[in-house]
Order: sequence, then structure tokens, then C-alpha cells
Amino acid sequence: SGKTRTCIALCDVLLQHGWVKNILFLADRNSLVTQAKRSFVNLLPDLSVTNLCEEKDNYTAHCVFSTYQTMMNCIDTVKDENDRKLYTVGHFDLLVVDEAHRSIYNKYKDIFNYFDAPLVGLTATPKDEIDKNTYEIFELENGVPTYGYELAQAVTDGFLVDFMSVESKLKFIEQGIVYDDLSDADKE
Repeated sequence: SGKTRTCIALCDVLLQHGWVKNILFLADRNSLVTQAKRSFVNLLPDLSVTNLCEEKDNYTAHCVFSTYQTMMNCIDTVKDENDRKLYTVGHFDLLVVDEAHRSIYNKYKDIFNYFDAPLVGLTATPKDEIDKNTYEIFELENGVPTYGYELAQAVTDGFLVDFMSVESKLKFIEQGIVYDDLSDADKE
């Protein structure tokens, strides 16, 4: 329903007004990092970007895309020209977390505690479990996201298509399975 597109628009406004200079976009899988970078490049072609998962020596772009694992490593190992830590606490002005309901707990939460920057989380399915509470990480009231765009509204607005249930019967569910009736290969 346009989470990444909305995020790109937010970043564009913040960049145009000089409110941010360096953005970190985090995701838990390489494919999500690549997809997000591609969207940013398409819509903000003048923005310097890098995917740390693929471009191991391009650390100075203004919009950095990375997995959590890669960023954890870079915080500790990447140095500037004076052999000092490049990714200091204040390096990024905005952190964006894709699929914020996954992988942002436990050790990867340290990234958000390390960088002193506003945090934007993108998810269609926030969690409010005791040990995995998306709302708590973003300092929100349980069950109350900063912004929500419900499926029914997205369907009404023409951005999404409603789901359709299809029921089908399975022989296994209906009749069960009898070991003696199986072929030798299936028994094995």
C-alpha cells in the first residue's frame, strides 16, 4: 500500500529542507535492501546511495541501505580517512526500518540505541507481544501506530485488491492416511 513510497516522500521533504543529510535504511534481508534502494534511486535519482551488502567500499553516500548484520559490523569496523570510526553516534540524521515487526528486537535493537536519530518504522503488521513489541520500540501506545492505512480503506481507494477466500477439500484431510496403503517409496 505504499510504505516505501511514503518513506521516500518523507525523506525527500526532509532532505530538501536541510533537516536531514544522512539516512540509514535497514532491513532484515538482502532482497528488501535491494528493492528499497532501487525505489529510492528511481524516485530520487540525484541522491547518493549505497547498498552496503553489495558495495563494500562505498561508505560515504548520503542514503545508506543495509541489513542489520552488515550495519552492526560496519559500526565497529569502518573507519574514516583519519582512522576514526566513520559511523559515529550522530552520523545518521534519520533511521528507517523496513518490516519493523521483524528482527528489530534483542541484539539488533542496539543499532537504534547506538545512533542518535529519529526512527521511522515501516510495517503492515506491528506486534504487541511481551518480548516483541513494535509499539514499545517506537515509544507508542500499544495498538496505536503513528499512521495506519487499513486494508479496507486501501481497497476502497483503489490501491489494493481485496482478498478472496477459496475453499478446497484435500483427500488427506477428508480420508486420512493409512500406512499399509502407501507405496514402498512413500513408506520409506
